[in-house]
Amino acid sequence: MSTAEPNELKQDQGHLELLLVSIVTVMTFGLVLLFGFVIVNPREEIVVLRFGKYVSTLRRQGISWIHPVGRALHRIPTRDMTHDIPVTTVLERNGNPIQISAIVVYRVDDSYKAALEVESYRTFIEDQASAVIKRVSAQFPYESPDHSEPCLKLENDTVNRAFVQEMQEAVQAAGVRVLNVRMNDLTYAPEIAQAMLMRQQAMALIDARKTIVEGAVEIVKDAVQRLSTAELHMSDEQREQLISNLLVVICSGERAQPVVQVQPSSQHRGRH
Repeated sequence: MSTAEPNELKQDQGHLELLLVSIVTVMTFGLVLLFGFVIVNPREEIVVLRFGKYVSTLRRQGISWIHPVGRALHRIPTRDMTHDIPVTTVLERNGNPIQISAIVVYRVDDSYKAALEVESYRTFIEDQASAVIKRVSAQFPYESPDHSEPCLKLENDTVNRAFVQEMQEAVQAAGVRVLNVRMNDLTYAPEIAQAMLMRQQAMALIDARKTIVEGAVEIVKDAVQRLSTAELHMSDEQREQLISNLLVVICSGERAQPVVQVQPSSQHRGRH
């Protein structure tokens, strides 16, 4: 065998190794290029870390490319989201136990804080929401009989603002903006529900009686004035008797039974 043949074999082996290296390099580069593409969905932001260090935040929807080596992606949705607070027993301002549930509408405004400042912004909101419901419920009564002050039952603007403001302060660290807090369920706790129902019925009965008395006074006043206008004169005793009878008939809860008074004539009285 001539010395030219080993040289040719060595050259062929070198070419083969070079070809294999080239193939591996191209494949590696292709994989790096392929896995480096990142899709940003609508209403979504991606916080990019490399080896535990913050790099950037992808906000523009579409396809982006980030080197995959050492890369970590935190996808944060920026759309409106809701959290349902389950039924919780709390004390209102007067110390009465009530059962309340609510729905929190929120949106992530700062994706950096949502991804890195708290372990899980969703869990953070869930934990804070229950505490906020208890604190705010203790500031207002369940109901206001004369509607002179804000109460939980009416759920007016004052109560809503208090819930939103307190919730916003609680979740500020997570980069979340609270849009609204609405009560889903609100009732007295079972242990006092019957007593409160009796109280409400008594108050409703008192209000109804007040309305009846006010109306009766107006009716009697109008009746007396009409009799005077029609020149039907009555003595003071007869007027007082008429007023008393009308008030009894109108204000009574029972149906009035007419009674006719019959006075014997003077001739019959003389015979007896």
